[in-house]
Amino acid sequence: MLLTGSLGGLVSVLAHSALWSAVGLVRRSAVISRAEPTASEALLHMGCGIALAFLFWLSWGLAAISDPRWWVRGLYFGGLTWLALVVPTIGSIAITRALDLKSAAVLASRWGTTALTVGLTCAWSWHQAV
Repeated sequence: MLLTGSLGGLVSVLAHSALWSAVGLVRRSAVISRAEPTASEALLHMGCGIALAFLFWLSWGLAAISDPRWWVRGLYFGGLTWLALVVPTIGSIAITRALDLKSAAVLASRWGTTALTVGLTCAWSWHQAV
């Protein structure tokens, strides 16, 4: 389960990197280059993926939800963790450090992708084990 969380975090960073590279090729602007993640940020997403996978395991795969499909459980978990953890953090950074709206949207999108990817991979892993 923890490995799937780590891989989910890495996949989300790689997907965003590929997306922003494609956008950068089309637009050729300097603003887009700030959105590319660094290696330390990839490690941070992988570490947070492990923590979210552990949280998923502790919640017993959101056992309170009565028998939905595995991907619905993953979307619920990813969405709830994004709302509970990422939105307040990005809002706080935006307020205290005067982060512009585009950069805040890129950060929120990247962390939302991480939360949803980890939720879906953990739910799939949970479904395969049961």
